[in-house]
Amino acid sequence: MLDILRKMADAQTLKDLVSNSFNFTGTNIVLDSAKLGEEILADSLVKIPLKAFNRHGLIAAATVTGKTKTLQNIAEKLSTNGVPTLLMDIKGDLSGILQAGTTNPKIEERHQKVGL
Repeated sequence: MLDILRKMADAQTLKDLVSNSFNFTGTNIVLDSAKLGEEILADSLVKIPLKAFNRHGLIAAATVTGKTKTLQNIAEKLSTNGVPTLLMDIKGDLSGILQAGTTNPKIEERHQKVGL
């Protein structure tokens, strides 16, 4: 793993790695784009095939790393593709997911950088 991280010292290497690793055919869900430090690499979309979501999943990471937003993103995109989804949320962070969302300049800026 450290060898891979050392090789990703520059943006082009990471773009190539993402491009080669996430080049699925068929229907897929775009999770986001790769990010190197604070630089968003817009040409490097991280995609997962829709058919890969037919299994159980777990999103685990440290506090304030984007787990809830990632889950919301995936659930929204599965719903858009007609896939029924069950989300288990003990803390209640997802309780407002059924409410219409609002946008803000930070989200708009990120979407523009990513190309979504």
